[in-house]
Amino acid sequence: MTPHKLDDKEYKQVAMERIIQQTDYDALSCKLAAISVGYLPSSGLQRLSVDLSKKYTEWHRSYLVTLKKFSRRAFGKVDKAMRSSFPVMNYGTYLRTVGIDAAILEFLVANEKVQVVNLGCGSDLRMLPLLQMFPHLAYVDIDYNESVELKNSILRESEILRTSLGLSKEDTAKSPFLIDQERYKLAACDLNDITETTRLLDVCTKREIPTIVISECLLCYMHNNESQLLINTIMSKFSHGLWISYDPIGGSQPNDRFGAIMQSNLKESRNLEMPTLMTYNSKEKYASRWSAAPNVIVNDMWEIFNAQIPESERKRLRSLQFLDELEELKVMQTHYILMKAQW
Repeated sequence: MTPHKLDDKEYKQVAMERIIQQTDYDALSCKLAAISVGYLPSSGLQRLSVDLSKKYTEWHRSYLVTLKKFSRRAFGKVDKAMRSSFPVMNYGTYLRTVGIDAAILEFLVANEKVQVVNLGCGSDLRMLPLLQMFPHLAYVDIDYNESVELKNSILRESEILRTSLGLSKEDTAKSPFLIDQERYKLAACDLNDITETTRLLDVCTKREIPTIVISECLLCYMHNNESQLLINTIMSKFSHGLWISYDPIGGSQPNDRFGAIMQSNLKESRNLEMPTLMTYNSKEKYASRWSAAPNVIVNDMWEIFNAQIPESERKRLRSLQFLDELEELKVMQTHYILMKAQW
C-alpha cells in the first residue's frame, strides 16, 4: 500500500502541530526549574501532605530522567532550559501552577464527585496528586497523538509513575486511548477537529457529573473559529462545570508593545504563531469567549500574586532566590491571565 503523500497544506499543518508540541518542553523545563529551587510544591496552596509533597518532587524528577530514554534531544533541551531559569521565570511558573491548582481544589471540595478534562495536557502530572487526594475523582488527559504517546511511554517506563497510577508496563489500551483505566484515561485527539473531540468525550465522560475543563496555554495556539467552537461545544456537553483557562494576552493599551514583541519573537525564533493573542488582548475580551457561562472571573497573574498569595508564602518565595526584576515580573504577569467560568 502506497503511503499517503502530504500536500502543502497538510505538511504545513503537521509542521505547525510539531512546533506547538515543542512548547510543552518549555513548560516542563519551567516546572522542573521551579521544583529544583523549591518554589514548588507549595504544600499550603496545593494542599499537599508531607508525603505527597515528597512524591510531587519525585514524580517530576522521574519524568525527566525517563524522558532521556526516549528522546535524548528533548531531554537535553529541557535540562538546559531548566538550569538556566531566572527567578522571574520561577515566579511565573509558581503563580501559573498554584493559581490553577487552587481553582481546581476549590471546585473539588465543593462537589462530591468530579471529572477533570485536561485539554492539551502535554507532560503535565497534575493528575497524580489529585487522584490520590480525591478518591471519587476521574481524570482525562487529551493531546496530540505524538505528545500522549511519549507521555504514555514515560508513565509506563518509570517505576514510581507506573506504580502511582497502577499501570502495567505493557501498553494494552485501544485507540484513541493509550491508558484506559476507570479513573484515569490518556487519549489522543486533535482538538481542532470538533467531531473527533466530541466523539472522544462521549466515550470517556458523563454529562451529569460536575466537570472541570483545563486549557493551559492551549487556546492561544488555536485559530478563533476552532477555539470558540471548542468552548461552545464542551460547555453545552456538560450540565455543570468549571472551565479554567490560562493564557497570555497581548495588552490593550495604545503604548503596550508586549503582544507585538511576543508575536515577533515567536515568529522569528520558532516560526510559531498565536492567532488570537491580539484579538483577545484584555481580560474583558478574553472572558467574553465564555459569555454563555453565568459566572466568569478573570484575573491577571499580578493580581493573583498580590491578592491571593499570603504574605507568609511570599516571604517563603523571597527566601529562595533574590528577585531584583520586580518591574519585569509585574509587566510579564499582567499579560498572563487565569480565567474561571462556571456554569
